[in-house]
Amino acid sequence: MEKIRVGIIGSGFIAEHHVYSYSLLPNVEIVGIASLKTEEAKGLMKKYNIPGEPYKNYEDLLKLDCEVISACVPNFLHEKTCVDALNAGKHVLVEKPLARNVEEGLRMIDTEKASNRKIFYCENNMYAPSFSKVKEIIEEGAVGKIYMGRGKEQHSGPHSEWFYKKEAGGGALLDLGIHDIACLTWYLDCDVVNVFCQTRTILPDRGEFGRCEVEDNAVGILYYENEAQVVIEESWTAPGGYDMRFELFGTDGQIKVAPTFSNLISVYSEKGYGYAVEKAGTTKGWTFPVPEEAWSFGYPQEIKHFMDCILTNKKPLTDGMYGLKILNIVETMYKSALSGKLEEVKSL
Repeated sequence: MEKIRVGIIGSGFIAEHHVYSYSLLPNVEIVGIASLKTEEAKGLMKKYNIPGEPYKNYEDLLKLDCEVISACVPNFLHEKTCVDALNAGKHVLVEKPLARNVEEGLRMIDTEKASNRKIFYCENNMYAPSFSKVKEIIEEGAVGKIYMGRGKEQHSGPHSEWFYKKEAGGGALLDLGIHDIACLTWYLDCDVVNVFCQTRTILPDRGEFGRCEVEDNAVGILYYENEAQVVIEESWTAPGGYDMRFELFGTDGQIKVAPTFSNLISVYSEKGYGYAVEKAGTTKGWTFPVPEEAWSFGYPQEIKHFMDCILTNKKPLTDGMYGLKILNIVETMYKSALSGKLEEVKSL
């Protein structure tokens, strides 16, 4: 079997999700990892039996004989790493958001077209079993015409300093809200025409991570072309672990989905135990552990889909243009937060 050769840029939380997902595929070989955090990268390579030493400079990784690069880097590096990888003749998997703003995203798409390679936009929620099942149910007409909905994502805040800085491009809205908007727009299968948004910074002092220079809470309303109105709520100040859920209301029914904080498994422990879910600070008391977290959140399914698309030259569910479309909605929401007004989402 001919293998797809892959390089990883980054060695943190998301990079491990990518490495784990690739490790499940017999037709994929990871040829190397590039990271500024050498010891972290060495640990990741040892855990997944990746030979060699990590590269300090990702440009050295791009010189290797490989077809695909996973860009698991901070937002402010998305454009440069992706453009460099595309120009080196590699397909690129880039995590959300596509870029910090539409201007950067457009340059990435232009490079994609010129390079004859593909950008695969990593939006894991759309590949998660519970969320993809919701899409199936909607397409079967079970709830009729969706006229209202709600998306919510919250936790106590990221565990890397760069998230809290202005150069990240945004805070909770760009980090969490972009997930909800991507999934909700997929569910409704139509465009957002207007948005309203308010943002706040509730906890400016983030201790070891320094000062929070971006919003840590956001509330917004999306108005769709089919006249549906959907509310999103995003927070970096909610303790207790990662909580995400959708509620959709239609003329013939309703759907509620929550892969976290659900009753699939409920545990009460006075002593606590190893791990429940991302961002959970303790496992004492009542907890709701997520089984096979990577699988429940859609990472292996997403990676497998992208590899299949490369082999068959098929259009992915989430390509670069979809990432740009969602980024355009988020950018318009930031515009609304500044103006205090309803803002039109203009076509790109």
